[in-house]
Amino acid sequence: MSDPVATAADIAVIIPLFNGAAWIRQTLASVLAQTLPAREIIVVDDGSSDDSIAIVRSFPQVALHRHPGKGTHQTRQFGFARSTAALVTFLDQDDLWHPRHLELLSTLLRDDPAACAAVSRTLTYEDELELHFPAPFLGPERFDPWDSFPFHRIDTPSFVLVRRSALEAIGGWPARNAWSSDVQAWFQLASLAPMVRNASATAAYRVQHREATSTRWRLERAHEYFLNIRTSCEALARERGLSHPAEAERRLRQCRILEPMAQVIEALERVDPVLMRSALTQLEAELTRSAAATDLVIGTLSWYMRPTLTSGDARQWRPLVRTLHRGQPHTIRHLGRLVPFHPESAYPTAVLTGYLLAEPWQPRAWWQLLRHRGVPIALSGMGRRMRFLRRSPAGSPWLRRGCRTRT
Repeated sequence: MSDPVATAADIAVIIPLFNGAAWIRQTLASVLAQTLPAREIIVVDDGSSDDSIAIVRSFPQVALHRHPGKGTHQTRQFGFARSTAALVTFLDQDDLWHPRHLELLSTLLRDDPAACAAVSRTLTYEDELELHFPAPFLGPERFDPWDSFPFHRIDTPSFVLVRRSALEAIGGWPARNAWSSDVQAWFQLASLAPMVRNASATAAYRVQHREATSTRWRLERAHEYFLNIRTSCEALARERGLSHPAEAERRLRQCRILEPMAQVIEALERVDPVLMRSALTQLEAELTRSAAATDLVIGTLSWYMRPTLTSGDARQWRPLVRTLHRGQPHTIRHLGRLVPFHPESAYPTAVLTGYLLAEPWQPRAWWQLLRHRGVPIALSGMGRRMRFLRRSPAGSPWLRRGCRTRT
């Protein structure tokens, strides 16, 4: 790509909106706080029924469009078609930027005219009060999604600043497939021209809230969701083979790992321990041939499985817990971090404890949980005891007297 950046601030920020009242004010504030202001800020509402639209209208710098009932990816393309800036970024309604985010990414594109897009390293967060960006800096580094195909390592479009000419060259934002448009976008762009990434994290991705589209998909149709991604990756592998013939066989071979991964997700949906054991054994065989993919496989599967494994009563997962622990074949060694209550995982302590209560006769697992989560477990236990005493007819007067005495 050879087109220069038109002006330092010739940037369009496009934000799809759907019932985002809880987050859109903070998100827009992070856009307006940029040291390099965007020339266009476009919010496209997809049919919100909460106070989202009223909040957006309170920002006079923001252009609001309506495109109800079309879905996030169609909404992105709708906003892109109504923008004119030389650089474009698609920000999710619940993500946040450091004030220097646009400044640093646009500098990367200015300094590397051949690059079609610039990508930020990112943080994840659940509560913006706990979000703290490290001091940002300019640190260009090589980045090619095809290096990790079929895993692209870009969690959300919020992290990427793209040249308009590059998006136009692939037909705009790929909106026809609601499940895998972003997968298609990153691999197609990377086949067109190089990408560059900043070594500093200036974007933050909000995780694990049930209103997020991806969370709903993973809760309701995780297996179908993943199968769609698999189909898209296989089509992209064939497309890549046409433009890079030397890679054709390798790219299709890399897609093989997606089959046992799909079976793991299917086993989770069906709560089928036999299928789970078979799928993990097949996946281990694939990983022995491609050990470098282990972290990406675990991260991807955990992302698909986490909303389901942290919802509902842990007792319903007891057959899987028993299979993955007591009956785990010795051949399954790379995938230990998929264990729902693995103490070094990101699952909340209450969820991990719930799994062990559902399958309690595991002294080693209890020891590891205490070792890694001792303080949270103690605090959780104290909280449970206090709640029990408040509910207990015999305990409540004692508790109330005790509280009065201490105060």
